Amino acid sequence: MRVLHINAGNEDGGARTYIINLMKGQKNIGVDATLMTFQEGPVSQMARDNGLDVIVLPQKQRFDLSILSRMKDYINKNNFDVVTTHGPRANFLVSRISKKISAKWAITVHSDPRIDFSGLKGSIMIKLNMSALKKADFIFYINPDLVEYFEDNGINQDNLFEVFNAIEFKNLGIKPTKQKIFSILEVARLVEIKNHRLLLLALSKVNFDSKLTLVGDGPMLAELQAYSKELNIADKVDFAGFHENTGDYYQSNDITILTSKSESLPAVYFESAQYARPVIATNVGATSKLINNNNGWLVESENVDELVAALNDAYASYQNGTLDNKGFKLFDDVKNNFSIDKLAQKFDQGYSKLLSR
Repeated sequence: MRVLHINAGNEDGGARTYIINLMKGQKNIGVDATLMTFQEGPVSQMARDNGLDVIVLPQKQRFDLSILSRMKDYINKNNFDVVTTHGPRANFLVSRISKKISAKWAITVHSDPRIDFSGLKGSIMIKLNMSALKKADFIFYINPDLVEYFEDNGINQDNLFEVFNAIEFKNLGIKPTKQKIFSILEVARLVEIKNHRLLLLALSKVNFDSKLTLVGDGPMLAELQAYSKELNIADKVDFAGFHENTGDYYQSNDITILTSKSESLPAVYFESAQYARPVIATNVGATSKLINNNNGWLVESENVDELVAALNDAYASYQNGTLDNKGFKLFDDVKNNFSIDKLAQKFDQGYSKLLSR
């Protein structure tokens, strides 16, 4: 089977890692996969760093449609069985040539398309993306909360196929070290959907000493810094900014936390598992498929009381020495169930269903 993955190429978050891990898994199981991007950037570079096949078809600007004929010719000349697009721009562009290519077309939905954009331009992008979703032959989705949304927009359930996130699991020989001060890590962009304000509010309500490290950047930096001062916890919060490699941060913290209002199944959980750190997470998207009371804490989204209770319980585990038990359970759960090979095999099942029509 020959598969072409298409992404705009400027992605530096979880979707980039997902695409690369999927392609590495496909390589492991014998699927011939190539990546196309519209610019040299973090996605093409990460793919090359991992020995994957990449082609870059540069665009002059975001909606430069002169690229369409080159895309069509490349797809047809190389006899791809399936084209899989990742992200609204790639979805939109392939929607313009979908009837002119010989390959079947699938979209992978990494996040909630209703909240990917804001403002007037954002509302236009949401409509264009939904139009593409309706035209696609097949949709892979990670977040089960989206099924009703898809069906409400007239997308046939037979065209939907649930997948999951994964990690190239490496046994790093991790031995978790208890920090002198209870240390909490959140790796997430500083944007509204990640709901950092909930975390800061909860942290202001606990009675134990702690340190919170926020790894990520974004438009809410100044607002969140001001809010931490307003809550009198500024001395407990380190805004560390964006970092490509986050391993040292997982090693130097006791737990990981993610307080998002919406998620699919984010890579943060898998990265935390790699370092045997348990996770406190809001129960959104597919989170409950991995995080549970044995390997972490699940709390309802935007429920500050539940989050405070989870933080208190995690701190009690930190004090009595049982925190690592949850971390190693998460390690085992991810290693056994969410490998990149298993992800590639799951996609292969979807491709087989698509191609059998």
